[in-house]
Amino acid sequence: MRYQVQYGKGTLALEIPQERLVGVLAPNAVQPVPDVAAAVCAVLDQPVASPPLAELARGKKTALIVTVDNTRPSPEPMLLPILDILESQGLAVSVINATGRHRQMTDSELHAHFGERVMNSCRILQHDPFADEQMVNCGTTERGTHITVNRAILEHDLVIGCGIIEPSYLCGWSGGRKLMMPGLAHHASIDNNHYHLTQPGATIGRLHGNPVSDDAAEFAAALPYHFIVYSVSGPNDEVVAIVAGDPVQAHERGCALSEPIYRVERLQADIVLSSPGGWPYDYDLVQGKKAILPAIEAVNPGGAIILCAECPDGYGAEPTFIDWLLHKTPQEVVRDVRDRRLFNLGAHGAKILAKPIVDKGATVILVTCPAVAAALAGSYVRAVTDLAEAWRMAEEIAGPGASVLCIEKARRLIV
Repeated sequence: MRYQVQYGKGTLALEIPQERLVGVLAPNAVQPVPDVAAAVCAVLDQPVASPPLAELARGKKTALIVTVDNTRPSPEPMLLPILDILESQGLAVSVINATGRHRQMTDSELHAHFGERVMNSCRILQHDPFADEQMVNCGTTERGTHITVNRAILEHDLVIGCGIIEPSYLCGWSGGRKLMMPGLAHHASIDNNHYHLTQPGATIGRLHGNPVSDDAAEFAAALPYHFIVYSVSGPNDEVVAIVAGDPVQAHERGCALSEPIYRVERLQADIVLSSPGGWPYDYDLVQGKKAILPAIEAVNPGGAIILCAECPDGYGAEPTFIDWLLHKTPQEVVRDVRDRRLFNLGAHGAKILAKPIVDKGATVILVTCPAVAAALAGSYVRAVTDLAEAWRMAEEIAGPGASVLCIEKARRLIV
């Protein structure tokens, strides 16, 4: 069969012997919302566990909308009905790009992501987790994370979160508290929170009892955070449902709606071909590496994982990521990432790529852009620029009759 792999803004083609194909793991089909604007307006009037947005806005002077960057689908269809309500009541509206540890967006990227009305009618802010002068401390969580956050959240009368809900390997599910942590948090607070990725319970699809999620929820609960508007995202970023209201209860409802889309039964194979779903999910290696998580579950011992991620923006905004990949063995990475003195997000990214090597004796082959392939030369990831070459390497490792599994939209799958 001729199989098309999503890669960047296009596809890569590969001929796979039909008799060797175990199957294709992908999200379940969904029915999109026919009119997103109408769906948003409906939930703004009848939100979950909250007064309507118009009532919350009454008497306020300023509003801050906290939203996602361009590593996620554009929030513009949800922002416009929110703006209609806020502006009708005379509020001055700011929009802050909750970058977490991602890089800031360029001006052209902001215009494409938010649209001209948002850009022209709102004050646009971008979070910088390293700008100490932007930060204010609001306490400490039980797990020792300083609640150090962008001060803009304290400078507005009404704070609204807006984004998408999907499975997240960090917090179990995206959305809700995640706009505060890591979205608006100081870099040291983010590292402390994300250290709990090394602890039991930090798994995709687990909202409660997940130490990363629980710590982020405590972080967010200490801050003024009044209302959320979220889309439940389908496999192709189509809007499946809209939830709005209380930042905790509305978020939980959205997660419950998302789970049946992305939970799939495990399959096993000698060669696992995995893609995060193309752009923007293979925007850089920090994003693209997420596609390896279901592949770790699916690959047979001694097999090969082919991870297809174009990464036009390079290996990401974590400068230590490449250092851990180049200067440590997989065994050293898996060991050292648990040392709190050494932990950072670059270390964790390197650990995800090392895990199938240590746990399964598998080989990780990355199909990527020339710059990233060159940067990874000498690392424990075998990086190439051609899918056919990766396939030849995988067959040499697993054998010419090896079974094959393809995983699509892999960054969201709960296996």
